[in-house]
Amino acid sequence: MRHAPLTIGLAALLAVGLAAPANATAYEGSKTTSNEITTVVPGAKPQLGLPLVGQSAEAVRGIGIVASTRNERPIPIASLTKMMTALVILFDHPLVRNEQGPILTVSAADVAAYQADIVAGDSTLKVALGEQLSEYSLLEGLLLPSGDNIADLLAVWDAGSVAAFVAKMNAMAQTLSLVSTHYADASGVSPGSRSTATDQASLAATLMGYGVIRRIVRMRDAVLPVAGTVPNYNPAAGVDGIIGVKSGWSSEAQSCLATAAYRTIKHHSVLVISVTLGQGQGLIGAARVDEHMLDLAPRSLLAVDTVAPRATFQVRIKGGTATLRAPRHPPVIIGWPGLKLEGRIDDPLLLASGDASQIRAGTVVATLDVVAPWGTVAQVPLQLRTATTTTTTTTMTTTTSTVPN
Repeated sequence: MRHAPLTIGLAALLAVGLAAPANATAYEGSKTTSNEITTVVPGAKPQLGLPLVGQSAEAVRGIGIVASTRNERPIPIASLTKMMTALVILFDHPLVRNEQGPILTVSAADVAAYQADIVAGDSTLKVALGEQLSEYSLLEGLLLPSGDNIADLLAVWDAGSVAAFVAKMNAMAQTLSLVSTHYADASGVSPGSRSTATDQASLAATLMGYGVIRRIVRMRDAVLPVAGTVPNYNPAAGVDGIIGVKSGWSSEAQSCLATAAYRTIKHHSVLVISVTLGQGQGLIGAARVDEHMLDLAPRSLLAVDTVAPRATFQVRIKGGTATLRAPRHPPVIIGWPGLKLEGRIDDPLLLASGDASQIRAGTVVATLDVVAPWGTVAQVPLQLRTATTTTTTTTMTTTTSTVPN
């Protein structure tokens, strides 16, 4: 069970060592408030090669949006809609590694929908009456050849109707704080399915958290019972380490592409997501934009120490003060110049002790939560270095120090 963060009224946070990391990018401009430190990673804003047309955004999985086009507005996203379709399906029907999942039988209604999509000129996956397809195979048909009929088949299987499934998609968008996203269908055929590059980059990062998705979207093709060998319509897949995610095109949306690739940032491997919308040069042109952004990521991102190694923190406790110490090798996160971080001490064992002087030096007694705009990025264990019990209340001033190795 977690306790509330320390406040001035309980045990004043007097010194937080979020300054001058020794092994990575240094912080500057730290400012102490009543219960936290606010600091901004110094340096010039990352230049990630955003195009002059359409919208683009870049994210790092587990970190957040790194850069995005200014003044974004919701626009049609075509088959990028299917990323949310896949996410809702996996949320409701999880698959573990190498699991095929439930088997679905193709109905007469599914065949009729497939034939109607052909007449409409939509993207389809060939199916036949009585054909049996696993959930995994249907996800392949959804994400690789981008079967619009497969999106509807999955929607009806999951929710009973496409309309009910779309309601789930919009609810999931709200849960993920995709505030500029609205879905009108499960496939993206409707221009009413709209979003921004920023929202789609965040969604792609979430979707790529599923191992089954990473496995599928990196494939160049798949073999299905009736359709046979079907290609991955993402022209960037397999190029320069790119392992996904989804392509889309419609006359209203133009070319849309979400890509992902692992990149190394100061010896740390991270999954970088690039999304571009509204590109008029075809999917190949969109792929070039995404590849360029992915290639620039290692030059623009930084390995950032969450706290100075062996930094000390002085807090007021019951009957005295205590000095806490950060680890010799604190956690490192991937960040960028301009990233704002906050630090606060949480879960203090010291509060539960009637006599802090009885706690053995070196005992982990608290956690320093390091928080970025999207949430907690690291939890740094703090050991007790010394504790002094006194009956006198002393007014302390803010200091920062680093314990010698």
